[in-house]
Amino acid sequence: MAINSILSTAVSGLQANATRANVSANNIVNQNSRDFTASQVNASTIASTSSAAGGSGVLAQVIATDKPVDLVHEVTQLIEAEAAYRANAEVIRTAEELTEDTLDIIA
Repeated sequence: MAINSILSTAVSGLQANATRANVSANNIVNQNSRDFTASQVNASTIASTSSAAGGSGVLAQVIATDKPVDLVHEVTQLIEAEAAYRANAEVIRTAEELTEDTLDIIA
């Protein structure tokens, strides 16, 4: 798997989890607004091996619901999004270290 593919997948994970955090924050802020219903994020995996760089990643779609805001659920979503965001950031840091080590070996 090429470094570009790994980075692309990790970046899409960062974006998806940023979306999750934004949606939960919006739900929390607006929970007492009149006629407000919660939104949720539907995340799906994109897996493609049709090219050398691949096309894998995460697609996050915001979906409106007819449910009221559940504060416990929203805080849990924020915690999960943070953990997943950190994991994807660590993948990027590891890829950077791997690239640096590879360049050191070549040079």
